[in-house]
Amino acid sequence: PEVELWLSKVYLKKNETDLALKRLSSITTNSDNNELRAEAFFEIGVIYFTSEQYSAAIENFSSCINETSDSETAGNAQYKLADSYFKLKQYENAVDNYDEVLDYDLPILIQFDAVIQMVNSLLELKQYDRAEEVLLNILRDQRFKEQYSMIATKLANMVEFQGEYDYAMEKYYEVIQKYPRTEGSALSSFYLAQLYEFEYGKLDSAKVKYDQVKKEYSKSESAEEAAERSKLLGEYLKIRTDLDKDKSDLYKLEHGDSSLVDSVVTSVDTLSAPVTAELFRNQVNENTNTGFDNDPFSDPDSTNNTFADTTVQQKLPDKKIKTTKVAVSRDPAKVEESFLKNTYRLAEYFLLDYQHYDSALVEYNFFVKNFHDSLLTPKAYYSLFYIYNDVENDSLIADSLKNLILTHYPKSTYAKQLSGKTVVVDKDDDEKIKIKFLDAEDLYTQKKYDDAIKKYNEIADHDSGTVWATKSRYAVGYIYENDLMEKNKAIESYSILAKEYPNTNQGKIAIKKIAEPPKEEPKPIEAPVDSTIDMNTLSLPDSSQQQSSGEE
Repeated sequence: PEVELWLSKVYLKKNETDLALKRLSSITTNSDNNELRAEAFFEIGVIYFTSEQYSAAIENFSSCINETSDSETAGNAQYKLADSYFKLKQYENAVDNYDEVLDYDLPILIQFDAVIQMVNSLLELKQYDRAEEVLLNILRDQRFKEQYSMIATKLANMVEFQGEYDYAMEKYYEVIQKYPRTEGSALSSFYLAQLYEFEYGKLDSAKVKYDQVKKEYSKSESAEEAAERSKLLGEYLKIRTDLDKDKSDLYKLEHGDSSLVDSVVTSVDTLSAPVTAELFRNQVNENTNTGFDNDPFSDPDSTNNTFADTTVQQKLPDKKIKTTKVAVSRDPAKVEESFLKNTYRLAEYFLLDYQHYDSALVEYNFFVKNFHDSLLTPKAYYSLFYIYNDVENDSLIADSLKNLILTHYPKSTYAKQLSGKTVVVDKDDDEKIKIKFLDAEDLYTQKKYDDAIKKYNEIADHDSGTVWATKSRYAVGYIYENDLMEKNKAIESYSILAKEYPNTNQGKIAIKKIAEPPKEEPKPIEAPVDSTIDMNTLSLPDSSQQQSSGEE
């Protein structure tokens, strides 16, 4: 029997489950040794538990407990037995069996896990008072002193679970203050960040708390996710800051700003740029009275409204004021262009990065309402079509958007994709885009990577849908991956390419890169010396017949 048990464990390590089960079953039937039979029953139970056959697992763990006289073996089986009931959502049985785990001589961490799972079962049964009593009892037990911060965090989490968000935040802050630099304080910081982000829409505060997780306890299980959320929110805050700057400059261009004495003064007649003022007024009006309710806390936070910025509070008068001096360092045309780009960036962020489709709809609708003739307008309409067609499943609105694109932007690549027809591209336009691409390539060969990326992104944004746009998207990912060694940014670039142009050669390569990351670092591909040769696959013909288009 001992050999049979040893062989069964060998089979398990080799993932040969059927052979292992055969050996283990033989032990339970033929062995006269109770402890060997108990160990065999336990291993069979684990196999069934792993394969989600929880009823069979319960039967074998129970047999293990009955056969063994060893406290540790019985305790481990008892814990797995309780877990099996929890998986079956038989929470009453789970509570009773987790409680029995505490009667065995097991490591304190296993006992603590059993208590937490017992509390989770009670929460599922909505027995909140009993769950709180269990936690308060072990909070007074010196055996669990090392887990006090996690127990206190669980108590606060129970309050949040019942929907009392304000009180839960107070309890989380108490944990951070009472048990600093612990796993509990790190988890409390994470839960605070989640509340700030998803319940109160205070993204500045959310990012601060996500950043605090690693500072509290670097080995926290939530540290990695917190870092990812912080980075994601940081991208939003950067776009919002740029938009705030654009809106501030637009306001000054219309009204002037005599208080900024040291600023660079640009002479401009705002009557000559009525579109600028109109766009700004539209955005202020568009974003009024939307988003989240008033901040329930007294602490100031610049993200009281998460998805519709209302930072600028000044109400514009209906009558335009002519001024000769304003404190704006940028050219008025550059301000308008920046406002357009950043407005589109915000919509694209909500669609591709944050994947908050309601907010994406708001921002794309604002964009198409105010920027009728932009090169990005058909792309914005196509994004709206995608959301209504693929996410909202609203065929009525999706069909209307499709007809709008086909009617008003018939030469755009998006009309081509919707109609299935190939659009004949103006050779002069194609040549102009190619020249811009070669300029970007020249910057790359000079190792001016930041300038090259900026140029490639301009092509991808302004000439979206063309062959040169797909090549530019790929080039950006290539540079981040092989020259700047910034893996995360490379993945982001490839993800956009895979999303926008999945059927092109470059898009297919991007899909493989983000879907199947290499196990070892890839060797950098040599940059092309000849500026007429594209990086890697950039010079390959486009398999999707995606010709460069003259978008309207």
